[in-house]
Amino acid sequence: MTKTNSPRFRLFRVLYLLQLPHHVHSQQPQTCTGRRLRFPAPSQGRCINSWVEQQFEEKAYPEDFDGILNQVQIYKCPSRDKRVIISNGIPDHDVTLQNQFSPCEFNWVVEVPLNPSVVEKRTEIPIRGMVAMSINGVPAYGPQENDDYNAVEGTMGVPGAKYWYGHSSQNSVWHFHNPKMGVELESHQTLLGYAMDGFPIYGHLDDDSMLDPCNGLFKDGKYQYHVRTLDQVNDSLEYCNSDDPEINNWNYILGCYSGSLDDTQIFDSTSYSLDDDCVIDDDIPVEQSESEVATDLRPQAKKPNVIIMQPDDMPFYDVWGRPPNNPSTPDETNGLPTYGLPHIESLRLNGLQMMQAYTTSAVCGTSRFSTITSRYPSRAMSNGGGGTDPSNVIIPTTKLLGDDCTKDNLAVQFRDNGYRTAMIGKWHLSHISTQTYTYESAVNTVKECGFDVVEGLYIENLRHEKKVLSSNRYNDGSFSHNMEWITSEAIKVIQESSDEPFFMYFNPTVPHGPNRPERIGEALRDFSCRDTAAGSLAADPIIP
Repeated sequence: MTKTNSPRFRLFRVLYLLQLPHHVHSQQPQTCTGRRLRFPAPSQGRCINSWVEQQFEEKAYPEDFDGILNQVQIYKCPSRDKRVIISNGIPDHDVTLQNQFSPCEFNWVVEVPLNPSVVEKRTEIPIRGMVAMSINGVPAYGPQENDDYNAVEGTMGVPGAKYWYGHSSQNSVWHFHNPKMGVELESHQTLLGYAMDGFPIYGHLDDDSMLDPCNGLFKDGKYQYHVRTLDQVNDSLEYCNSDDPEINNWNYILGCYSGSLDDTQIFDSTSYSLDDDCVIDDDIPVEQSESEVATDLRPQAKKPNVIIMQPDDMPFYDVWGRPPNNPSTPDETNGLPTYGLPHIESLRLNGLQMMQAYTTSAVCGTSRFSTITSRYPSRAMSNGGGGTDPSNVIIPTTKLLGDDCTKDNLAVQFRDNGYRTAMIGKWHLSHISTQTYTYESAVNTVKECGFDVVEGLYIENLRHEKKVLSSNRYNDGSFSHNMEWITSEAIKVIQESSDEPFFMYFNPTVPHGPNRPERIGEALRDFSCRDTAAGSLAADPIIP
């Protein structure tokens, strides 16, 4: 029996990420002014792994993006005077791969001033890294690449940095250096994005002489930036302007910031909550982008995983003893095993204890019917839907039939609401003939009741005798209780459901005994962990 840890049940904990901003004042190499300034990327999501080592390959959007498509939404939040850009950082247009790096989703939330003001003292843009967020949710970087090369002119440095469609960094962040900022055909009326000080950035002007050193001007009383074309920038000059270090000479997208960065922050969308007054910015021209701008990307609460554990015939409240006389004062004389069940006990102590929630039945099958349907066994369709004869509300007759199986139960409801559903362990709720039983056919029968995954299946009660019973192909004497097996199968479901919420109905076969409870120990002694209802395993089940 393979044991890699003890106890065998692990408590899977939910870690709540603190909504802490990444502020602009973080460590970074020296700039022209000596100020350290950078906007770091948030957490990473899915990656387009098929693009790795496919340099110079053309990729069409959306066909070649492996289903990882652009998502972006821009909000106006008046109470805090914020414009909020939420995106996954994936481009929304065709690209040509100019290096060996593939892009990944990044959980961007960029907060900039909604109504920025021009301040007296200009601020230098970061010497490398993010200077703006484009309208399609891809970050725009400054003109420098590694080793101080001019990325926009592209004569040296990282391959492919100069193109309008952008490229991926070594850490998989897709970004733009080119002043087109992801728009191949732009004009002075094209909104390209927002600078980190909150001012909008538009396409180039044919006459850039009216722009200030930061690339800005006032139009109709409002300040805005315009990018410059490659022909409008003198790349023969050094990047830093020795006369005015806040201004750089390679001012393709920005020469400097005219506004304040004090209220600009980067958050992670996985732990971010929008203000109640935030509304989608309807001023953004939808036709400029193929991105999913019509989709409200307001961060949603993540659906919780749900596991219902129903041990078979567990007496009320006590661990292994008789029920107490008063449900408000549990009997603790039996205690826990020597080494305890600390995680299960933690769930009990830290969760909600329903001290007077009584079962609908004193036997296993009918009680399980009520758990999965939330109804009395007398209302089971297998009992006529109304129970014309109360004596029929017993184990052999209370099953999931008709709508009870295909519509009116927890598994179906969870599945229809985006959950992956699983049943592990004892079932006892379907009419399955023990004379024609096969494990595979029994699994398919249970799946019809709303479960995507059925493993570790026991269709009814167990016998203890280790001998073949010719009239009962299920209880053929080749297996008995096997908590290691069903626990291992349950952990597999949890591990395989990392990208989607799951509902698991987990039903241990114990403490219900094979014939008599005292024979559980004999069953565990006489059978190995490889002896299962699904046949003999090649190796012991592993519980990490």
